[in-house]
Amino acid sequence: MKAVESLIREHQIIGRLADALEVYAQRTKQGPPPDAADLGRFAAAFIDFAERIHHDKEENILLPALARHGVRWDDGALPAVRREHRQESYLIDVLRQAGERAGSWNHEDRRHIAASAQALVDFQRNHHSLESTELLPLLDARLDAAAQAQLQCAIDKFDREHEALRAAALAAAESLSALYGAPRRSGVQAIDGQLVDDSEGSECCGGLED
Repeated sequence: MKAVESLIREHQIIGRLADALEVYAQRTKQGPPPDAADLGRFAAAFIDFAERIHHDKEENILLPALARHGVRWDDGALPAVRREHRQESYLIDVLRQAGERAGSWNHEDRRHIAASAQALVDFQRNHHSLESTELLPLLDARLDAAAQAQLQCAIDKFDREHEALRAAALAAAESLSALYGAPRRSGVQAIDGQLVDDSEGSECCGGLED
């Protein structure tokens, strides 16, 4: 299902960004990082790609689609995902604020920044595990072919409407991932062990359900 595959691709991009942030955190803890301003760039990449693209897509398209097809809005995976998005936003904001003080960090600042960055990394991995094991499998379990096609149309429409932001956020995330090449993989797995097809595009169906 292309909707699942596109969300998994985004998890993988965010996972690589988290891996790079872990490397940055380790270097910061050991001493001054190569570029203190990169912390602000990490925060911006998480805000633009994880929050404004991925979370927005999940909360305004994916979760409501599941709720329309019988998944509880107030119990189980859906409220858990929404709560974790709020917590993730808080952790990202901690990094953003620290990034605004780049260049004036002392030893205690670096220790705190490293701990905060690692907290976001660990949280991100646990959050993706929740979504991969409890949220995304609900799409095949609860949505029939027509509902899946409608979901894919909505995701495609979102991506078209946010094309410029998505492209810029993706470029920033991949640049940081390349700059702080991580020694380990993010651990984000495809559903049922299947590789994700990187091909883009799909045929859209009619209008979305109300």
